[in-house]
Amino acid sequence: MTSKTGPFLATLVLYFFLLPAAQAAQKALLIGVGDYPHLPPSAQLIGPANDLRAMSSFLQSHWKFTPSDIRILRDKDATKNNILSSISGWLANQTSPGDRVVIYYSGHGSHVPDRNGDEEDGEDETFVPYDYGRRGNVAEDMVLDDEIGKALSALPGREVILIADSCHSGTINRDIFGKEPANEADVRARYLPFGSGARSVPQTSRTEDPLARDAGSHITFSAALPHQLAWESRGYGIFTRNLIEGLSTGAADLNGNNRITSAELMNYIRPKTERWCKQVAQCRELQFTPNISPRNEAFILQPMLAGAPVQAVEWSAAEDVSDVVPELNSAEIRVDILPGNTHRIGDEVQFRLTSGLDGYLTLLDITAEEELVLLFPTDEDRQAGKTGRIRAGSVLTVPDPTYGFVFEAQAPAGTGRLLAIVTEDPVELEDLLREHGELEPISGKMIFLKELSARLNQPWTRDASNRSVRWASGYEDYQIKP
Repeated sequence: MTSKTGPFLATLVLYFFLLPAAQAAQKALLIGVGDYPHLPPSAQLIGPANDLRAMSSFLQSHWKFTPSDIRILRDKDATKNNILSSISGWLANQTSPGDRVVIYYSGHGSHVPDRNGDEEDGEDETFVPYDYGRRGNVAEDMVLDDEIGKALSALPGREVILIADSCHSGTINRDIFGKEPANEADVRARYLPFGSGARSVPQTSRTEDPLARDAGSHITFSAALPHQLAWESRGYGIFTRNLIEGLSTGAADLNGNNRITSAELMNYIRPKTERWCKQVAQCRELQFTPNISPRNEAFILQPMLAGAPVQAVEWSAAEDVSDVVPELNSAEIRVDILPGNTHRIGDEVQFRLTSGLDGYLTLLDITAEEELVLLFPTDEDRQAGKTGRIRAGSVLTVPDPTYGFVFEAQAPAGTGRLLAIVTEDPVELEDLLREHGELEPISGKMIFLKELSARLNQPWTRDASNRSVRWASGYEDYQIKP
């Protein structure tokens, strides 16, 4: 139901342009460093070599890359100069605007003093190349985020996917199919302190997006939030293992519509890495949560067939809204449509919400007239003092007898869907919802949904360490008959 007089359902039509129509090609640069000849034994990593093999195999078997599409820089080949020149040289020369470029890094990350004043906390995030340490602790021998951004400027018009499985104060993560580590000694952090006075681990939370903020990529997947550590165990990076598992098996396709978006991938990986972290004493203090940057929850991850035209991707069904706002912890939310899920035009309708957690409710209607309507909280709810607060185990009915009006099922007949979201953390949604509180169809549906998803999937920075926002969402279908 959309309003006292408006339609009750509709199918939402959204358009997301992945790339302009073109003859698509794709190249990948895979970088892995576990052998650091100028660093002590405690700094050596086991996982990067295995990560490279796994990523190369995944790209060829699932994303249709050929061996000639992939350049691998492993250990001695992964010097600072080779890394940057491969981005600005080999990738630039081998691709054209409209092509897909995948850049993957597995190894140590760190941070060094910011040199140009563009970092809020005064630190640049870095990759640690094979040749770091030959001159001692020299910041210029690391690969700075600013230098990555400059190298990527040689790839205008490409669809750049940057994947970082390393520690650099908040961009990396790694998981082992949900298994507990064999023992604490089997677990290694991918963080390298810089300088004699550097802290041994990052501390405090941050709100900025590290590494990829100005990197010029379409999207960056990083293993951990700001000031967290990335981890490896049993010979693999935890983030890399979960990412490949989610994409290759289709497990990250949370709504089962045969495509995986960045929002789905993050909401598949994050619970796995955070559960893993709780089992490891070394990890629990700072936690371990993957991130995407810039905010692009509607980015579609799918194979690109070389030589085939890339078409705009169209959303044209109500269930596809869950590509952008995935169904998450749905067992925590129960949506009942009263008196039932099937109605005739003119029937009075109520919604009864039961939550398994304390939080704040948002209720949206996806209607058969290709409209999206905010049902709760509306302007009238706010005027009546209804803030959307819902207690665990309690029931909230919309509208209840105090409203002074009822919802009616309106023409046309068809099938619609309700989306209920409960945020346990007090996510700042008030300004977004207030703009659409008149029980009228929301204009700019895609913009609204992407912004809503971005806020739900942003890092939570109000605790001692960063983590993901705690929220739950559930969908409930209904039908209106003539």
